[in-house]
Amino acid sequence: MSLSKPSGSNKRKITDEHRQFQENWELQYFCSEINNKILCLICKSVISVPKLYNIKRHYEQHKSKYDQYEGLLRQEKLKEFISGYKKQQIMFTKIPQENEAAVKVSYVLSELIAKHSKPFTEGDFIKTCLIKTAEIICPGNLKAFQNISLSRNTVAERITELACNLSNQIKIKIPTFEYFSIACDESTDIGGTAQLAVFFRACDMEFNIFEELLEIIPMLDTTTGEDVFVSVFELLKKYDLPLEKLSSVATDGAPSMTGKNKGFVERLQKKANENVEHKFHRTHCIIHQEVLCTKVINMAHVIRPVKQIVNFIRSRGLNQRQFSIFLNDLESEYSGLPYFIEVRWLSCSTVLERFWNLRDAIKIFLESKEQDVSVLSDPMWLQDLFFMVDITKHLSNLNLKLQGKNQIITAINDHVKAFKCKLDLFKTQLQNEDLTHFPACMTYTKINNEPISYKKYSEKIICLKTEFENRFQDFHYLENEFALFTSPFSINAVNVPTHIQMELIEIQNDSNLKNKFNEVGVPDFYKFVPIQYVETRRFSSKIISMFSSTYQCEQLFSLMNSNKSPVRSRLTDTHLNAVLRVASSNNISPEIEKLVGEKRCQISSKKNY
Repeated sequence: MSLSKPSGSNKRKITDEHRQFQENWELQYFCSEINNKILCLICKSVISVPKLYNIKRHYEQHKSKYDQYEGLLRQEKLKEFISGYKKQQIMFTKIPQENEAAVKVSYVLSELIAKHSKPFTEGDFIKTCLIKTAEIICPGNLKAFQNISLSRNTVAERITELACNLSNQIKIKIPTFEYFSIACDESTDIGGTAQLAVFFRACDMEFNIFEELLEIIPMLDTTTGEDVFVSVFELLKKYDLPLEKLSSVATDGAPSMTGKNKGFVERLQKKANENVEHKFHRTHCIIHQEVLCTKVINMAHVIRPVKQIVNFIRSRGLNQRQFSIFLNDLESEYSGLPYFIEVRWLSCSTVLERFWNLRDAIKIFLESKEQDVSVLSDPMWLQDLFFMVDITKHLSNLNLKLQGKNQIITAINDHVKAFKCKLDLFKTQLQNEDLTHFPACMTYTKINNEPISYKKYSEKIICLKTEFENRFQDFHYLENEFALFTSPFSINAVNVPTHIQMELIEIQNDSNLKNKFNEVGVPDFYKFVPIQYVETRRFSSKIISMFSSTYQCEQLFSLMNSNKSPVRSRLTDTHLNAVLRVASSNNISPEIEKLVGEKRCQISSKKNY
């Protein structure tokens, strides 16, 4: 007959025996109860069964060495063991924390490297600086600085991870967008690759505004309107941005972008109308439009000699040094002349103003170099120069107002309308020989012995005003919508779209909303419009989401040229995209804490410096 195995229910568990650790065992056998386990304080091993027999048997291994401690000496030895164990545990906790801090620092510094357009190898230099600083200020914490990983490959990896995190955040936020717009522009990098920059501007259900780089796309072949359309449309699909929510498209006005039949915008409009007819607004970059408007002033006979004189002084090192010394001898507040950059026409305001302030010094210097200075003695040319100094200054001030991020399109339109009103004022004042807003002309009048008439310049102002009216037709079609957005309590409901009329009347007669509008203004007012006014909230989201210029693209190309420079021409398109995404991030910041948590914290294994 076979013997049956005892059933599992008859087994006796240690936990069922209710064995308890006796406090006197701590001093007698140098062991302690920690987290419900018996730990030998001598060898740091765990005694599995908390019975006196097991504890005593384990102590027998160390008895010969530690039985010599008796009385107070034994108590002190016990305290020493306990203290040593606690320090060890603190160290085990501290090391992961230090490793985590080192990884976080590598992310933070890599982000700064990207934002300041520094090469990836800059990380090694930064680490050297940190270690040298720590050696002097806090030598006790030197190891923490040595553990920071900032090698070239690590910095490149960190920046790529930061860019991926930003991209993922954008994808998460996209479903909350009520409307969005895009701004597109193209430029060629140092390697000859055409790079297409695509930014988006969006407004979500809570009226938060996002203005971020969607992506920079390398155009490896042709850059026709069809090529741009295919690239942008694929990008919109990649990010699940529906064309039904597209409020506007801003471009630089190039034929490939705005062509009537095969331009990018026209192709995108046809695609948007395939399922349900959806018309988005088309915007020619307002900053570019202003530059084109200035061409009608037609003062090449003034600009050309100024350019020649400035380049004569600036392009020759000897001339530049001698002119600087000459200005220093004259105790001038200026040390030289800025370069004249023709492609940035509005920058000539700075050049002309400096040229005007240094005209006498320039004339003397050119005479010493035996150069032709006849124009600097021509009263008619000088009069034209002084007029150009004043009018380009006004145009430059407008240009600065049109630049910048996170600008509402209605505010941009207000700046343009205000400038057109100023042009009307300038025309009237010049016809009346009033030079109140033309300080350079006023100065020339005072130093000239003969009476001077400025009425002829009113014709220039009229031409400029006409050009502004013609070129800013994009915004004329939106005047009623802009008026509704900026002045919802004063506009007549008859003049607004029918689907908004009933809601608008309700809003106009709500005293609380009227007080809130007076308190916060637009666009913040629309955050307080109750959700039952669905059409009003959707309409305001659409206006808020519109781009007015490609300013963000131009800024990005400046960053691109700083990063992909002649000394960094081998920077890959993938790394360029990552760097530019991090450097241009505006309303969204990388989740560094999240990245550190996901990263398995490993310290740098590189040799100490």
